[in-house]
Amino acid sequence: MPAIQFASNDQPSAGTASERSLLASPIPRILGDITDPQAGCLSGLLSRGAGCPAFPGIGMLKAVVTDINTVDEAHRAFYVEKNGKFFLNVTPAEGYELDDVKGLKTALGAERNNVAVLKEQLKPYEGLDAGAARTAIERVSAFGEITPDAARTAVETAERLSKLDPAKEADRIAGEKFETLKGQLTAQWTLRETELSTQVKNANATVESLTGQLQTIMADSQIKSEVAKANPLDDARDAVELLVSKFVKTSMKDGQVSVQVLDTNGNPRIKDVNGTPFTVADLVAEIRESRASLFKPEEKRGLGTQPGTHGNPPAGGGQTNPWMKDTWNMTQQMLLSNQKPELAKQLKAAAGVK
Repeated sequence: MPAIQFASNDQPSAGTASERSLLASPIPRILGDITDPQAGCLSGLLSRGAGCPAFPGIGMLKAVVTDINTVDEAHRAFYVEKNGKFFLNVTPAEGYELDDVKGLKTALGAERNNVAVLKEQLKPYEGLDAGAARTAIERVSAFGEITPDAARTAVETAERLSKLDPAKEADRIAGEKFETLKGQLTAQWTLRETELSTQVKNANATVESLTGQLQTIMADSQIKSEVAKANPLDDARDAVELLVSKFVKTSMKDGQVSVQVLDTNGNPRIKDVNGTPFTVADLVAEIRESRASLFKPEEKRGLGTQPGTHGNPPAGGGQTNPWMKDTWNMTQQMLLSNQKPELAKQLKAAAGVK
């Protein structure tokens, strides 16, 4: 296949016989004239530059085409197929050749960009004296592994310390330590105070609970004991105890459990004008007298009887004295004092009670 050769002459003796035959034809000779360097149209086959003459029937040859049919039939012999494309077959000569310039342009652009970046990096050093820079580097090297930032920090710290007043700085440090210690002690004290307060609160709650239990036990024990002495019916025992408990209240007095009997209004009951407290035994006896059906029959201890007489009046028709030691009965005392005050006075005198 003929190739276009960039040369200063187009003698028929140059190239192969086929090429000499092509050069001998009118069109190749015209091409040879176009590619004559002395005519200023060396690249006329590739592009039509200013001043290049136009020849009838000859167009500009493209460096590469995809479809060979788009090339004038007379020029197809100048193309060679590579990788599905047709390239203009140009023989390099005198420094001119046909090549893919895309990669070159990319590389050239990258190099230009690198140069621009380097120029920007060198701007801070413009006007810097090379000798002075070398001396500075040598001085920095004398500090070993100390970095410029570390050196700058050290210098700034030294300058700050040089401006401090030792006495004032000592007071400031002492004050800071004092406040820190004070805060720590306050926090510890607050924590300990909270812990102790919680313990005291829990202990008080425990004491109150135990005190309440003790009061209940004491009241129940005394009620059960006094009710048992009154000999209630078996199936009425719980009812009598419940009835008694409605009028019994316990409290703490001087560290001791105090059992009080209350009236229907919730006030403490007394037995006489001297303020003698009404006891649980008195309350049980009162209930036994008013609700005898709840108790088992036994020797009568009412007016005109004495223990052991089984309801018969004592000898001489005497009155049972509820103020006597052996026949002590507060319920009877109250009844006599209210209903028969003169008899009550005589019985008191007989018993030696004022």
